[in-house]
Amino acid sequence: MTNLNQDLACNDAAPTTLSLRDLACVGPVFLDVLFTPFTQLPDLGEECHTQSVALAVGGAANVARAAAALDMDVTLGTELGEGPISRLVEPMLEADGVGLGASVRRAGWDVPCTAAIPYEGDRMFYTGGLPSAPLATTEHVLAEQAQHLTVSLERDTMPLLAAERERGTRIWADVGHDDSGAWDPAILRHLEHCYAFCPNDEEAKRYTRTDSALEAARALADRVELVVVSRGRKGLVAIDAGRGQVLERPGFVVERANATGAGDTLVAALVTAVVAGRELGEALDFAQLVAAARVAGAAAHGMPPGREALSAFAGTYGAREKELVEETLDQLASR
Repeated sequence: MTNLNQDLACNDAAPTTLSLRDLACVGPVFLDVLFTPFTQLPDLGEECHTQSVALAVGGAANVARAAAALDMDVTLGTELGEGPISRLVEPMLEADGVGLGASVRRAGWDVPCTAAIPYEGDRMFYTGGLPSAPLATTEHVLAEQAQHLTVSLERDTMPLLAAERERGTRIWADVGHDDSGAWDPAILRHLEHCYAFCPNDEEAKRYTRTDSALEAARALADRVELVVVSRGRKGLVAIDAGRGQVLERPGFVVERANATGAGDTLVAALVTAVVAGRELGEALDFAQLVAAARVAGAAAHGMPPGREALSAFAGTYGAREKELVEETLDQLASR
């Protein structure tokens, strides 16, 4: 492995200690090929065309890029390879304002490529390439200290979590779809090290064996301080176990829906609002606005919304929503 802070000829060089960042995002990345709009699935042998296609870096980079677009100081802890896809991905991330000092380069490997297809309000994926090694970047992430850290839970041991919690980092976890269908709740044991858990409603209900997002959130609140269960167009449910708060928020209706990256954008915006000093209810509203703007394509296709696009989008819902966006980003900038 090569630390991207070091000369590429020096494998496993000691990572450089840098200043405290707002957010470190940990996990594998993918080069996403995004098709929009996608109106029907092709039959066998049929070729369908969409009006546009875009390239974007997905996976853990979705959170990092969304936070960076909101002017957060972000580093990404991931694996990058030596092939043509990695050579394309790295400058894309840097152009989006994402630091790569916590990342490593893996010899003889390349970043996987994913076709992301929006369909009937949701999305489906087809990925080519070998997956990234779990938590291969741990020591490098620890070198780039951050106030907050986002990570997806894994079935295996996750020593990164205990180490980060020990030094006071707030850990925001999510969890991926279980393709095995087992939905083993043992994965939730990692929440003892986390500050917040942000699954979608299907993930929350399946892992807790409950029938509603609210029931799932109550079960998860026994394990972690803050639970935010997203329900897509239906909004979200949140429980602050420390304060005994239970909040339900409706979603924002958008005309054109491409849900790719929406959940990651929600998490990035929620962390951003907390860093800016917003109370939980305001933070949830801000996060949903940012996620809705991503779904609606308020910025360029495949791009997370920045201040200008977000403010314009929020203004279509009303003066209160636009004021929430402006005040939150002003508070973030004035820290």
